[in-house]
Amino acid sequence: MQQNRNSSRRSFLEKSLLATSALALTSFSVKPVLEPNSVEEGIYMIGPRKGYTPLIGTLVSMLENMTFQVKNNIKNFTMEQLDFQFDDHANTIGALILHITSSEKFHQIETIEERPFNEEEWKFWEAPRSLGKEISKTIKGHNIDYYLNIMDEVRAYSLSNLKEKDDAWLLALDPLSEGQKDPMNRFWRWFHACEHMSNHNGQIKFLKSRFPA
Repeated sequence: MQQNRNSSRRSFLEKSLLATSALALTSFSVKPVLEPNSVEEGIYMIGPRKGYTPLIGTLVSMLENMTFQVKNNIKNFTMEQLDFQFDDHANTIGALILHITSSEKFHQIETIEERPFNEEEWKFWEAPRSLGKEISKTIKGHNIDYYLNIMDEVRAYSLSNLKEKDDAWLLALDPLSEGQKDPMNRFWRWFHACEHMSNHNGQIKFLKSRFPA
């Protein structure tokens, strides 16, 4: 008898839960996605941006936030600090700054222009792209403005050209990855540029904590 009462009680609770869930679903009003022009913008507001389609604008907001964090971390570094090398195997902070910028440039050229670096571009970007190798140690003797100007120049090109693209372009398979075991879309490539910045910003913070007194 007790078992029957427990079973009935469970059945009643389950039906009540289902009824409540159904009511909640039917009464819940899903707001439509905001148009880019109606979204409040700011460095800590991740979302659509004016002048861009929604997903591209959201990507832009992530890139801008991450760049803001990197710049805030490095803005007061002296040339000596930018050239600081923790040990013989470590990269300088200057090399790390150009490396994260080279990543954006790399994905920018390959997704927007759908081509690899040309010979002239490679002359400049080979050293920062080859992080950890002997050639990367040639990146030194520059002040902070040198690095910030390069970052700004690369970003300006990204922002200008991403305005000409749409979300379908961003979500589409990257043509240069066709035939690969794990194909990627353009969104992943730009996401990688952002996470790449985050990763090396952590390295920069570590090196900063190891500056000589």
